[in-house]
Amino acid sequence: MKRLFMVVIFIVAIQAHAASVQEQMEQNPAVKLAVEELVIANHILYDQNAVDGYGHISVRNPANPNTFFLARSVAPSVVKVEDIMEFDMDGKALNGDTRVAYGERFIHSGILKNRPDINSVIHGHASPILSYGLTGVTLKPVYHMSAFLGEGAPIFEIRNFAKPNPDTDMFISNSDLGDALSQTMGLQYFVLMRGHGYAAGADSIKKAVFRTVYAIQNASIQAEAMKMGQVQYLTPGEAATSKETIEKTIGRPWQLWTERVKKSQ
Repeated sequence: MKRLFMVVIFIVAIQAHAASVQEQMEQNPAVKLAVEELVIANHILYDQNAVDGYGHISVRNPANPNTFFLARSVAPSVVKVEDIMEFDMDGKALNGDTRVAYGERFIHSGILKNRPDINSVIHGHASPILSYGLTGVTLKPVYHMSAFLGEGAPIFEIRNFAKPNPDTDMFISNSDLGDALSQTMGLQYFVLMRGHGYAAGADSIKKAVFRTVYAIQNASIQAEAMKMGQVQYLTPGEAATSKETIEKTIGRPWQLWTERVKKSQ
């Protein structure tokens, strides 16, 4: 009888673990909000030129910190609720979901696994960012909106981690590379990927989108300022104080961006 009881408990546990994203949304308001925000965020990032046909955003499951939500492999602009999949921290799709996933989901699993303070991760290839990863010029905050860049965004060099052949396809295509990217990111919120793009993180979807949009703006402003002469960057103290002040107001641009994408649908 005891053995039968344990088997029943095991089966129930498996069934609970296998709840689909839709079922979790129906059972948990926090999950529903997270998934719906994730869909909107995909559309905002496309509208703000942070992603195009490529790029993606994830969010940690508020009901289970060891899993995260990410769309199946589709363009961000067309993501719908039914496209959202659930993954574990090794980038494995859960709930028996066999749909094609983003090949670089390991960017998300690597950062979310190693940074418990981060709940949302974004990856894209916005062109204003790319020059910094190619030249070694540090992307640093030039104004208060991008203060989260701190003393500068680190640059991930995939050649240092690709074994045995350093000539890769530039993709973060496995857990080891995801962990390496996270290590390069360190305690920062933004990391450049040489010859590829960027990854950004924050404790919420709204803040991750905010940081991504303004990091890209900072890249353009910094490039123009460098043509004119000596650039006055924010000091570490200015960056820390500005970050604390400006990130209290992220609801304002989020509302603007949300209304903008809803009108275009």
